[in-house]
Amino acid sequence: MRLSRWGQSPYETDADISLEREALGRLVDVRARESDAEIVVVHSKIPMGHAEHAKAPSMRMLVTTTSGTDHIDREYFIDAGVAVARLPEARRDAVVDTTIGSLIWGLRRIGSMQAYAANNHWARGRLPEMGPVGLAGARIGVIGLGVIGSRVAEVLSALGAEVFGSDPRGVPVGVVDCTADRMMTSCDAVTLHCDLNATTRRIMNRELLQTASPELVLVNTARGDIVDVDAAVELAVHERLGGLILDVFPTEPWQSMAVDSPRVLLMPHAAGYHRNLAACVRSGLLAAVEAFVSDEPIPHRLDAGRDSG
Repeated sequence: MRLSRWGQSPYETDADISLEREALGRLVDVRARESDAEIVVVHSKIPMGHAEHAKAPSMRMLVTTTSGTDHIDREYFIDAGVAVARLPEARRDAVVDTTIGSLIWGLRRIGSMQAYAANNHWARGRLPEMGPVGLAGARIGVIGLGVIGSRVAEVLSALGAEVFGSDPRGVPVGVVDCTADRMMTSCDAVTLHCDLNATTRRIMNRELLQTASPELVLVNTARGDIVDVDAAVELAVHERLGGLILDVFPTEPWQSMAVDSPRVLLMPHAAGYHRNLAACVRSGLLAAVEAFVSDEPIPHRLDAGRDSG
């Protein structure tokens, strides 16, 4: 059995790849990129479809080192009999941390407090006007309850929030099933953790965003094209949203990062990064390949037409 690694992410050093090759080498023949291999490993900057399959016609397994899979024509590969897997656990906890921090930043109106402080204004007397909200007792909507979203819901519940969820596969026990439309008018915050597909692309469009409560905080650490970014920023700048925190964008790098508003926080697709990321990717990849060669269930294997969450 041969494995081929197609590309290396910026966070992965040559030493990281060497350690990965050594670990996987106990299971399979690991090689640099070549035209044909039974197992192919890629990252998010390598699109995978029919043309790439033609370069590796013996492919039986495709693994992306990422959580998202919109760079893969997964229906094509699944129909072709190729097992497709992803590695969401490598970034899960970092994304959860970023999400909770972003929700606190928005709900507690920290951006507005900082803006006053930057102008040498002691804004304590304006706290009732700003209306900071704590997580305990807050109503928070979670759209997408896969590996990451379900963990976000679990942490929010533990912190005392009332969690509302939307996912085509159903919601976990303790989460109130709710539509995205209703979340926009009844929740204090909404956080996005769904996959990007035909049903979720621009789910947060201008029309839906305009229905939101002016105090709503919106967080997106999932995929960029889930949100109409221009509309969302415009509404936040004009105080039609309580807070907007975006880590991902339809095109990256995003060319309009210089938004001057205390209600807007923009990050450079950083939510999933942490100092042990390469080691976590290596561990997840090893588990996936070991399961495949042992004919065991593959962790986080994708099914056609389903949200990967």
